[in-house]
Order: sequence, then structure tokens, then C-alpha cells
Amino acid sequence: MTINDAVSDVYLRAVGKTTALATGTSKRNRIIGLLDFFQRQWSKERGIDWHSLYRPAESIGTVTATDTFDLDTSTIRKISDREGDVVRIIWEDDAGYTDYDTVPAEKLKDYFAGVDKESPRGNVCARIGNQLVFNHEFTTADNEYGGDIQVPCYVFTDEITDDNPDTDEIQVDDPDYLITRCAAEYVRNDITRRQRFPELLAESNEIMHRMKDDNEGQITKVDTPWTPGQANDAVWD
Repeated sequence: MTINDAVSDVYLRAVGKTTALATGTSKRNRIIGLLDFFQRQWSKERGIDWHSLYRPAESIGTVTATDTFDLDTSTIRKISDREGDVVRIIWEDDAGYTDYDTVPAEKLKDYFAGVDKESPRGNVCARIGNQLVFNHEFTTADNEYGGDIQVPCYVFTDEITDDNPDTDEIQVDDPDYLITRCAAEYVRNDITRRQRFPELLAESNEIMHRMKDDNEGQITKVDTPWTPGQANDAVWD
């Protein structure tokens, strides 16, 4: 569903009119703002990871001589904890790769090198705040140095604007949820239409429940490690 279609549908559900709202008008701007807000809220709905927002390999930058790398938290909501998912460093010139398991932040210290300078225990990393931290610092002698860090993650939705309303699309799995939820909010402070708020809110909640059921009801997969240049392989149960 395009942004233009979404604006028209929200206005129809809220007001009952098919009037085309001109770009830059207060009514249209209000609906654009509602669409953006509730789509972003949907992307971080508590207790759910939307499969449509899963990315198997999001690049966060190049390995340098450190153990800590910034995450773009405007894009990345959560590092995936799906079984089989790993952080992968693709070596420079695609000469190879190294996989790193993710562990809880409070467990990362258990994998550091010991006081006797023994090697770190395995290849692991953890998200700590807005950064990805590995259990050792990289050096110029490491194969990983200069490589690309690929993170499996769940992302936020793109911002909804009125820049390209005929081609940009909303990202909610079921567009009817976003339309109905925005229509409910649109009428909430309208003294002539606020009585419709409970009805529209209940309808949007029902669609949300259905989306969650559909998301959790997808066929279970057993993942195998991701390979550069290929999609994740999977064995269907």
C-alpha cells in the first residue's frame, strides 16, 4: 500500500469522505505523522519480532584495531537471538570469514583472555548499549582486520514522509492495522467523531492479534550458518 493510498484510507475510515487531501495541508500532515508514529510503534511491539523486519546480514562497518564498534540504533532494533544466527566478519577481498556467537552482555567477561595472557575463550561478542563488543581487540595481523562486520538483526521500519507518496509503501504486515489505528487516533480528539474511537481501537487491536498469530504461526525452520553471497539455508520441519 502506497503512502497516498494509506492517507486516503485513514481519512475515509475516520471521516467517511473520499476527499483527496492536498500535500502540505494540516489534515494530510497530521495523517502522515500518525502513519509514521504508529508504524514505528508496530515495529517495536513488545514481545514480538516481526519476520518481515528480519535481516540476516546488516553491515555495521569495517574491523579496525579495537574491540568495540558502533551500532546504528536508528536502524537496528535488536540483534537476532535465533538459533544458528551468528555475527560474521567477511575478510577483506572475500578471502574467508569468521563467525562470532552473541552472548548476554554480563557474560562477555567470561570469554576474555586470562591474567596469564592465554587466548580468549572462543569467538564471541555482545551488544552493550549502542555498541557491539568482541571478547578481544583486533590487530593488523588478524585475518578479520579490514573486514566487513555483518550482524543478523531486526530493524525498525523506514520513516514515513510525504516526499514520494505515490511510490513509497508502508511496511506493516497488514496495512489494515495501521489504517484503523491511525483513524482511531484521528477521531479521538474530534468532538463530533470521538464516539467512534473505542470501535476503531478495538478493530485495530483485533488485527494486531491476528498479525501476531500469523507471525508466530509461520513454518518452523532449522537454520544452518549463513554463507556470503547466499540467503540463509534452511531445513523445513
